[in-house]
Amino acid sequence: MKLTLERLNLEYLSWTVEFGEGRDSQGFRFGQYLHNKYDIPSRLDVFYIEKATKAYDTLLEGLAELEQNIL
Repeated sequence: MKLTLERLNLEYLSWTVEFGEGRDSQGFRFGQYLHNKYDIPSRLDVFYIEKATKAYDTLLEGLAELEQNIL
């Protein structure tokens, strides 16, 4: 499934409400969770980023740039 800005925002909101900046109950980081759930371009590597906000910011910036290039 493709990660869009809308999906990213919803995932981030859900994650921070439930887990804050940390890991989920299975030990997954936010970036790791998204990496496993969505098709994310390899240049937007957030798999090992520990903080949810940092992973979100990296993806938000990268996805916004990709969408701009498409339009």
